[in-house]
Amino acid sequence: MQKHLINDNGTYKTYLNGAWQTVTTSSPTKDNFMTKGMDDLSILNRTVKTISQPMSDTGTLVSGKVFKSTIDLKKYFDITSITVK
Repeated sequence: MQKHLINDNGTYKTYLNGAWQTVTTSSPTKDNFMTKGMDDLSILNRTVKTISQPMSDTGTLVSGKVFKSTIDLKKYFDITSITVK
C-alpha cells in the first residue's frame, strides 16, 4: 500500500476531513507515513467551480459603481507542480 504526504516549504502535510493538517516539520518517518499518509490522491483533482462573491458598494466612479470584495486565497489555491520520487 502506498501512502503520501505533501511537502509544503519543508512542512509535511496531509488532507483530512476537508482541511490540511501538519504532520511534521522535519523529515517524516515510516510511522508518519503509515499513520497519517494519504491513500488516495484524487482529492488533489481540481474541478471547475463557480464562486458567488457578495459585493458591497463603496462609492461611484463616473456613471458606474465601484464594488469591493475579499476573496480568501487560502481556500482557493493552485497546484503548480507535483514531484514524484
